[in-house]
Amino acid sequence: MIFDPVFTWFGWGFLVLALLTVCIIPVIRGDGPRWRWFARIGVVALLALALARPGVPIKSSTEEYETRADVYFVVDVTTSMAAEDFDGNDTRLTGVKEDMLELADAFPGTRLSIITFASTAATVMPLTTDHAAFASAVDVLEPESSMNSRGSSITEAGEELEKRMTSNDEDRPENKNVVFYFGDGEQTVSETPDSWSSFASRIDSGAVFGYGTEQGGKMRDSQPFGYGSGVGDPGTAPGIGDPDDPDDDQAPPEYVQDRNGEPGISTIDEGNLRRIASDLGVDYHHRDGNGAISSVYTAPKYDQALVRKDGRVTVDEYYWVPLILVFAWIAVELVFGVREYLRLKAITPKRPRRGGPPGPGGPVPYQQVPQPAVPHQAVPHQAVPHGPSPHQSAPYRGGPR
Repeated sequence: MIFDPVFTWFGWGFLVLALLTVCIIPVIRGDGPRWRWFARIGVVALLALALARPGVPIKSSTEEYETRADVYFVVDVTTSMAAEDFDGNDTRLTGVKEDMLELADAFPGTRLSIITFASTAATVMPLTTDHAAFASAVDVLEPESSMNSRGSSITEAGEELEKRMTSNDEDRPENKNVVFYFGDGEQTVSETPDSWSSFASRIDSGAVFGYGTEQGGKMRDSQPFGYGSGVGDPGTAPGIGDPDDPDDDQAPPEYVQDRNGEPGISTIDEGNLRRIASDLGVDYHHRDGNGAISSVYTAPKYDQALVRKDGRVTVDEYYWVPLILVFAWIAVELVFGVREYLRLKAITPKRPRRGGPPGPGGPVPYQQVPQPAVPHQAVPHQAVPHGPSPHQSAPYRGGPR
């Protein structure tokens, strides 16, 4: 049994703890039937189990169609591959990446592998038919930092390539081997390049591609992790000056420096590249960004075969089992809610309202309440004095007007 939580274990634990708290507090306070809250705690436990996504790993066998060819991409990732002399001001490695992706499209259904070399050689992508994973591996290829460089040989990857072909030939003896070499041919160690002619007979097709110019180009330095952030961006680290400040003596140089403190220049060595192509028995092509790689190399066609793949691990997930019980309890909660609503509605008194026709259950009509009669009391008569009212003017007593 394995678990793969939806929100990571931290998020899973936080959610479960919050739901349990909501259920435990009413139990302590005694709010409502205790059995119902204990049932809700059990439902939270079932939900926690479902969110943990329990599953059982199962080994299975599948059959897939594969092209009977194994394609090896041997890539130079030394500092010189950061030289900016490909198709204008692009780096050589930029051109390599574009050509690798185009070549991969020309070999549908084949197994692809990437072997890189600088100071040492390594297989960064074992043989796989997953071309999307291959494209992702190509995208993250970066030149070696000059701080880590100890010199390199253009044939550093020969031993690694031969070892991989030997191992994979045992697994797929009927498959053809296709080898592509990408580099600039610069030999920065004193040793003479090794010969690859010893395993050339095992290579069915391929090519050697050269990048760079005779005039050469400057190389932006690729800084190690924590020091900068990639080619051409030295960055600033603790104890390191600001690379954007030209007056800061502690700032790392943007370009690789030679012994005289000037930007170093890397040039292509096509003689070495042609020698590798001759050893492998394949053609050499110079790549400068003019034209697609299909204009210089045509991929051969290989037969496809139905291959049985054993030992592939799949997981049967059972999160849906506790979820069924959780949804069942939600239905029960809805029933409880409807019953409680009807009960409250039945015991709630009806409020009268004015207007509307009278009738059973209808509003009570408005009735005027009679007022008690007040007994009449005689008011005593008061004599009103004769004479002009004080508010009236006196009669005119003069002569004719």
